[in-house]
Amino acid sequence: MDRTARHSETRYGNRPTMKDVAARAGVGLKTVSRVVNSEPGVTPDTERRVQEAIDALGFRRNDSARVLRKGRTASIGLVLEDLADPFYGPLSRAVEEVARAHGALLINGSSAEDPEREPELVLALCARRVDGLIVIPAGDDHRYLEPEIKAGIATVFVDRPAGHVDVDMVLSDSFGGAREGVAHLIAHGHRRIGFIGDQPRIHTATERLRGYHAAMRDAGITVEDGWVSLGSTEPERVRAA
Repeated sequence: MDRTARHSETRYGNRPTMKDVAARAGVGLKTVSRVVNSEPGVTPDTERRVQEAIDALGFRRNDSARVLRKGRTASIGLVLEDLADPFYGPLSRAVEEVARAHGALLINGSSAEDPEREPELVLALCARRVDGLIVIPAGDDHRYLEPEIKAGIATVFVDRPAGHVDVDMVLSDSFGGAREGVAHLIAHGHRRIGFIGDQPRIHTATERLRGYHAAMRDAGITVEDGWVSLGSTEPERVRAA
């Protein structure tokens, strides 16, 4: 048991602190703080000794105190439907690149298209004091976010609109895109045009279906029931449809 405890302490021992760095470098805590935070007032020789102590001990700055002082974490929460989805991978990467360029850390999670899981994930990110949120919503009522927005958390909804809250949104023209796509097929002589879409409760799916029907109606084509299939985006379901 003692051996296990000693082994655990070796593997998971306490992180070195500024006190440890100060003791090793033979300087005061304030001097270490100045070096760590790139503040002036330290001679090159002292800065070198402090940096050598930092490297030798493997010291990493703990940002918790700075967060409490400044009230900012330099982090952004991104709530996706499913990170494995081909649409969300590039989206996540693009957001991460912009966040990194502004010195911010991106924390993302997947709601799995679950309206109950979405607020749990969003509020968990808020509890970790993220400065901003980017949300691809799974639900349609986002009043749970009102206290967070009032508290100053910048919030943007992407791909689908927010429900019952006034926030910025970045949306694509799902209706217009589907309408133009179907019109293109019709212009090339096609008439029996099918539509395979996502679940009807999803905003983008309903907008694309609306665009499909609008283009067919404009061309005077009656849509047969068997031409439309809505449901999950599982490959097996889509293949069968």
